[in-house]
Amino acid sequence: MMDQYGINTANSAFASTAEAAEAIADEIGYPVAVKIQSLGVHKTEIGGIRLNVASGGVKAAFNDIIEHAKNAGVSYQGVIIQKMAKPGLEVIVGVKHDPQFGPVLLFGVGGIYTEILHDFSLRICPITESDALEMIDELKSKDIFQARGKIYDKTAIVELLMKINSLALKEKIKELDLNPVFIYPKGGDESYCVVDVRLIE
Repeated sequence: MMDQYGINTANSAFASTAEAAEAIADEIGYPVAVKIQSLGVHKTEIGGIRLNVASGGVKAAFNDIIEHAKNAGVSYQGVIIQKMAKPGLEVIVGVKHDPQFGPVLLFGVGGIYTEILHDFSLRICPITESDALEMIDELKSKDIFQARGKIYDKTAIVELLMKINSLALKEKIKELDLNPVFIYPKGGDESYCVVDVRLIE
């Protein structure tokens, strides 16, 4: 679904066996992330993710994650093998369907700080590019977009928010979380990369 809307995500593929996971990782290139594929589950809460897995470690990571999923009593389909993305400024973009207002778009500080800082802004879809810029500027920590001598690409954030806005209006989804999304400084080869997607239809 992300590709359909031109949303840049880290290179990844699904694997249902340890052997398939290793073959995919060999093709994608190391290091990789190995993540449980389980609908509506927070991967970190059940021990369902391993990062920076090197060559020779994918099968063990696969088996360990599946064992954690079984112990947690959650259903799973397999794992996602994902190329490790270049680190950047972490933000979250989300959508939740409100029974009264329809899709509501969220933008905020992402990664491990999402639930600690609670620094985010909301808009009812559809939004305009001006709305998207306001969502960025409403964050209490908005100064992080030009900190430590780096100027992060707000234009790329606006483009991403507009694409998610279109997705939210066209697709029937209950919830969508993109967290983290890595935002990169202006002038680089990439402007952003979606690292993790959680979708509830």
